[in-house]
Amino acid sequence: MKTKIRWKPIIFSILLCWGVGGLASLLTLDGLKAFPMLAQPPLTPPQIVFPVVWTILLTLLGIGFGLAVSAPNTDPIDKERVITSFSVQLTFFFCWMIWFFGLGWYLFAAVWLVGLIVTILWMMGAFRKISILAFRLQIPYLLWCCFALYLNIGVWWLNR
Repeated sequence: MKTKIRWKPIIFSILLCWGVGGLASLLTLDGLKAFPMLAQPPLTPPQIVFPVVWTILLTLLGIGFGLAVSAPNTDPIDKERVITSFSVQLTFFFCWMIWFFGLGWYLFAAVWLVGLIVTILWMMGAFRKISILAFRLQIPYLLWCCFALYLNIGVWWLNR
């Protein structure tokens, strides 16, 4: 039996993720502009890649959350885990932007990014219980954040 996709929660979730990412970008605009002036580790992509990748990842995050939170016949405890883990993870993402770009606390931001990766794994586990598609849509986000950890540590090391 095919499940009907509930578009409103998905669209709302995408807009929420874009909003959080956009707000973090606005609050850290000076740091984002100064980022290219920092010494960069090898494998750092061109600057144009970052907003494109983050937009795609936040879209996938929103789709995954929308699918998981609106899945029919879901145990309320599982749904609460989805909402809690998603919220904590999104808060970690937002704060990482502030720590790294806004305040230039590169070492602290790297440690915080490890926490973000842990919260992504927690969220993925909650998603997986409800929707395997929602879970799979988070794999690129997890991988990019692991790559971001390498970049974050590299920026800290090269600019200390």
